[in-house]
Amino acid sequence: MKDKKMKLGVLLVTILVISFLGAYFYLQSDGESSISAEGRQTFPLVGPAFAQSSTSETAFLEEEAGISLYVNIGQPIDLAVAKTVYRTIEKETADYIVGSIALPGLSENEDVHCFVNKDGWIVTYYLKEEPISKIVGWNLWSGGTLTKNKLQVGLERMTNALGALVIDAKYYHFQYPNANKYMLIIETLVGQGEDSFTITIPLELAVYERSWSHYAQCTASYYVYTSYFKIDGSTINSISGVTSPVTQLGTLTVAQLSPDVEHTVSVSNNCPGTFLYGVCVALAYQEP
Repeated sequence: MKDKKMKLGVLLVTILVISFLGAYFYLQSDGESSISAEGRQTFPLVGPAFAQSSTSETAFLEEEAGISLYVNIGQPIDLAVAKTVYRTIEKETADYIVGSIALPGLSENEDVHCFVNKDGWIVTYYLKEEPISKIVGWNLWSGGTLTKNKLQVGLERMTNALGALVIDAKYYHFQYPNANKYMLIIETLVGQGEDSFTITIPLELAVYERSWSHYAQCTASYYVYTSYFKIDGSTINSISGVTSPVTQLGTLTVAQLSPDVEHTVSVSNNCPGTFLYGVCVALAYQEP
C-alpha cells in the first residue's frame, strides 16, 4: 500500500506524525487525530487542584509519584474502608493513606500505588523512576485496542470498594509539570513474523519522556524462541526462552528516537502458534 498524506487545511497545526501500514495520522491543534492507528491513544495531562497548594500531601506526591490518574469522588472517604483494598500500606495518617493495590492476574511488582484522602481525592500512580509505559497491561489488550490501563484498574478497585463512580478522572505526571499530553503507540503481532509502524517527532515538540514496553507470550519450552523490539533495525530489547508471559520496560534516548527523523518501530518473533507479542512506545510532551 502506498503512503498517502491527508490534507487537513491551513488552520490545523501538525504536531506529531505517525504512520501505520502506510496511513498517516496528524495531531491537530485540538489534540485529536484525523484517523486512528492500531493502539494509538492520546491523553491530556492536567494538574490536580490540590497540587496547587503546598501541603505535606502534595509534597509527598511531588517527591514520589510519576504518571498518575486522579479523581475526586465528591464525598468524604472512610479511610477504614479504603484500607481494606490495599495489599500493603506504605504510609498512614489521620487524613490520608498511601499503599499498593494488587491488580488481577498480575504479579506484585505490577501493583499500582494509591493515595486516598478523606476529603474525596484518590490518586493511582507509578513511581517517578518508573516509565510511563508501565501503565500498559498487555492482559487488557483486546480487539486491537487497550481497553484499560493498569492505573484505571487500580482506581476502579478503590472506587468500587467505596461505592463511588469514577467520573472525569484525569492524568498528570508529577515529574513533568510542563507536559500537557502523553501518548501510547502500540503495535501487536499474533504468531510468527514482524509488524511495525513509523514515527516522526518534529523539532518543535518538547518531549520529556520516551519509554517502551515489550511483551512476549510464547510458552513453548522445547526450543528457545526470541521476540525482538527494534528501532530502525537496531535491537532495543529481546525476550528469549520464556515459559510464561513476560513484560520488559525501559526508556529511549534522544539518539534512539531523535526528532525530525522518520523512525521504524517493530516487534517480531519466531515462535509458532497464536501467541501475542507487542511493543508500546510512550511519549510525554508539551503541545504548543
